[in-house]
Amino acid sequence: MMTGLRTALVAATAAVLLSVTGAVTTASADDDASVKAPGCAQLGAYGDGWANIHNICDHTISASVEVDWADPSCIQIGPRGVGRIGLEPGDDPYYAYEC
Repeated sequence: MMTGLRTALVAATAAVLLSVTGAVTTASADDDASVKAPGCAQLGAYGDGWANIHNICDHTISASVEVDWADPSCIQIGPRGVGRIGLEPGDDPYYAYEC
């Protein structure tokens, strides 16, 4: 009787450990996905005095770009649209972000 109880206890403990490990693995995968998907705003083409921001989502966003000194004001971009933002001459944008 004691051996059967011990076997059942070991099996139950193993099941709990496996389910916790699965939850941790799923959480890690979700964390990685969120790092790879920074938001709806993505930097497009840019040149002297301008930059395009792509809205990759299905809702309207406000967005800007990161530059060396002071970021330009946010602009509104419709769903799946592209907005052009003005930059100071010589500014090179690093990335786009929602604001």
